[in-house]
Amino acid sequence: MSYLDIKDITVRFGGHIALNNVSMSVERGIITGLIGPNGAGKTTLFNVVSGLHRADEGAISLDGERITNMAPYKRARSGVGRTFQRLELFPSLTVEENIRVSAEIRNQWTRGNTSTIVRKLIDQKIEDTLELTGLTELADHHVAEIPTGKARLVELARSLMQDPKLILLDEPASGQNDIETAEFGNILRTLTNEGITIFLVEHDMSLVMSVCDHVYVLDFGSIIASGSTDEIQIDKRVIDAYLGGDL
Repeated sequence: MSYLDIKDITVRFGGHIALNNVSMSVERGIITGLIGPNGAGKTTLFNVVSGLHRADEGAISLDGERITNMAPYKRARSGVGRTFQRLELFPSLTVEENIRVSAEIRNQWTRGNTSTIVRKLIDQKIEDTLELTGLTELADHHVAEIPTGKARLVELARSLMQDPKLILLDEPASGQNDIETAEFGNILRTLTNEGITIFLVEHDMSLVMSVCDHVYVLDFGSIIASGSTDEIQIDKRVIDAYLGGDL
């Protein structure tokens, strides 16, 4: 059984069908990509998986457990992490403070343990996460002062402080230059090597094609193709709907 199972999801906004009977499987410990034109329904699907929007039809299971009607905070506690297309950070706080807020929330889930040992473990995890994401030198900088590409890394780091088993990344390469995107891809591979499952929405095809093990393609709310990156690149439906002649 796959780690995340999305079965026959339909979402309607009035007379508009945003997602039409969408089914897909996200396998454990790999990077699964979700691509398609703007307005195809990618973020809507992420909102359904994370519990921010209720589907009109269909079901979602995480590691064999039905979470279709589970509240967003319970999904987070079950291991679902999330970043957003629009940055959702605290600009007046430093990079380290943004990450620490997430760590403290995670600590509250276990009744806010304030022992010296727990505090040291939190401090060490923050330090390790800053190093993993390449943010150590920016730890004392306010988020409002750093480039968007680096702020994307702060969002990822903050999500990692929740100890997620599955991370939904919504256009994380937006605002990154080519070097930053390549480094970001290396970070994602490190995370999957550590057992984290990644579900990636992205328009940067260099990132998608370099890191994804499997790719789904959405167009007008429906899955039009799925397969390996090699298969997706030569699929005529995908080329006509999205890729064009760029690859």
